[in-house]
Amino acid sequence: MKANILLLMMGLAGLGTGTVQAGPVTDAALAIEAKLADGDAAGALSAAGDLYGQVWAQNMAVGFTQGLLVVQYSTGYGVYNPRPTNVFKKGEPILIYCEPYGFDYGSPGEGLYSVNLFIDLQVLDASGNQLANVPGATEYNMPSRHQNREVPVNITYTLDGLQPGRYTLVTTLRDKNSQKSGSFQTAIEITP
Repeated sequence: MKANILLLMMGLAGLGTGTVQAGPVTDAALAIEAKLADGDAAGALSAAGDLYGQVWAQNMAVGFTQGLLVVQYSTGYGVYNPRPTNVFKKGEPILIYCEPYGFDYGSPGEGLYSVNLFIDLQVLDASGNQLANVPGATEYNMPSRHQNREVPVNITYTLDGLQPGRYTLVTTLRDKNSQKSGSFQTAIEITP
């Protein structure tokens, strides 16, 4: 049923031009299908990884699949426990877990790749007024022998000077290996 819907959509898309336009993504998908049909699962997975890399490279900004408060540091990608509340006591560390995508890779040598991100913090009050703007509040650096795409980033903010109230934290990750950046917001409340 899904394949029929896809074919119908492709057919409708081609009505204006008379044909459906193929491209590198379609070509790669067909190559993956051919490898699967030949029983070459390893080849299909490798080709799918290459296709994923092509799509990844087209991102013009850093994006996020997750960006949330957690109760403790993550020990790996997707290995996190969301914090049940966004309320913190004054001076309590604020732990955030995020999963960025679309960054580029550095080449530190010796066959290594690296993910390198500056992490900026902006603090807004309940009315949206900027209270603090801290470029390079912290950073993330990870060397690897693989171009990792599943990257878990743990961030800790300690905001000792905030008075009780509601705030928005704007976290921006700036890629050190490109001009790409991206932001997400986290609502918090500080109590005495």
